[in-house]
Amino acid sequence: MKILIQTVFLYLIILVAFIALSIIYNQPALLIFIFAFILLIPVSVIIFSKICNSFEFHLSSTAPSVETDNDVNFLFSYENKSVLPLFTANVIFHAENRYFPNNAKQTLSIPLSSRKNQFRIPITTSEIGLVTLKIEKIIIHDYMCIVKKEYFPHLELSVPVIPPKGIERDIPAITPQDGLDEFEESEYKGNVSSDVKEIREYRPGDRLQRVHWKLSAKLDDLFVKEMAHTSSLSIVILPELDKENINNTIKTLISCIDTLNQREDRFELCAFNNNTFEFTYFSINGEDTLIEALTFLYCQPLYEGKDIALSTYEASVNKPTTIIHIVGNRISLGETSI
Repeated sequence: MKILIQTVFLYLIILVAFIALSIIYNQPALLIFIFAFILLIPVSVIIFSKICNSFEFHLSSTAPSVETDNDVNFLFSYENKSVLPLFTANVIFHAENRYFPNNAKQTLSIPLSSRKNQFRIPITTSEIGLVTLKIEKIIIHDYMCIVKKEYFPHLELSVPVIPPKGIERDIPAITPQDGLDEFEESEYKGNVSSDVKEIREYRPGDRLQRVHWKLSAKLDDLFVKEMAHTSSLSIVILPELDKENINNTIKTLISCIDTLNQREDRFELCAFNNNTFEFTYFSINGEDTLIEALTFLYCQPLYEGKDIALSTYEASVNKPTTIIHIVGNRISLGETSI
């Protein structure tokens, strides 16, 4: 807890003024008021010290994703495990679209008069990207604002903003190149093998299934398992994260995925990281996996170039693959071979 020096100084001035008035105007009744006022100060601090650690704070959203031109609605909630309420709390947060950085901090004042409550924080965005809200600090005061307590809850949540489904794209029928047979396919169903390539720190967009929970609990930080890739699919969608065309690229990507799913084609989405030159693969078989893949994709750095991911993929791939290459509104088909 921190003492608010300015408030204490203000109370001292008020007390001195009342004592002077009671002496000047010979009003002993004012002394009773002064005594009660002095008594309230330690009572307020003691009660606050007992209940200030009884609050739990949470952050969630009303939907796992939203379409462009809609508000991203975050829900900030608290639970008071004590029987006594407080007056207010100041919630200091930072919200931004990762494609459009914004360092401005905002403050939300909320009442703490209930045992539990939640408050909606709408973030307006008209652009695609990953909208992230981070609660940086929560400040609560005692009843007389003598002391305060600051929480640093490290609450952070990201919601992807996606374009609406566009016109169905005319993609030629694709025949997988030397695909695995049904026995090999069942063995390697999924995106990764059981071999752990490395353990690294958690990055926004990483799948929760890859979190190394035992190590994370031991070191009090999140770590994930980087798995060796053993894809069983030979049709890969490869979007270029070109800064100039990213908006149209995502629109085309959504339409392409929707078209392939309607045709029941099996494919993978390949996300390219231009900083590490790594590829991460996602099998899209429903809304949940699409949101997971887009969240990860939005966390990758943008770059300037319309074939960087494609040329890197062609130089590093070690199996026959049919590539659906997406740049802006353009879709092109290509193949790699050993």
